[in-house]
Amino acid sequence: MSVDLHVEVDGIGRFIFAQRTMRSEMRISAEYSRLVDGVDTPVQFLRVTADAMATLKVLTVEAPEGWDLEAMDPLDEQSYLKLLQVHSALREQEEIFRGKSRQGVKTSGESDGGDAGTVVSKDVQATAD
Repeated sequence: MSVDLHVEVDGIGRFIFAQRTMRSEMRISAEYSRLVDGVDTPVQFLRVTADAMATLKVLTVEAPEGWDLEAMDPLDEQSYLKLLQVHSALREQEEIFRGKSRQGVKTSGESDGGDAGTVVSKDVQATAD
């Protein structure tokens, strides 16, 4: 049973996000790949921005009036601040939903803010050719 997450973001409005599922995580990864245009090792800015955009695009069920990821001005620093503010609010709500506290929990991605994806034990990971 899927549970929607209701998130109020200061200065932006109320969002409703779908709960992550295995399928939505795959959709986020596919959207991320499209956004980075196949770049194998994107710079931090591209990783962080693409991760936030892909996550919000896939999981947003309802957004406040006027919120449109595709229409945001890429030359306005406020666009990026708002994007990351909403993404951060979603991640916080996801952690609360799963019963995790912010302290001691690695949220998403690499240490510089990228999305590392799902962690798989060494026993299950494929070996390099």
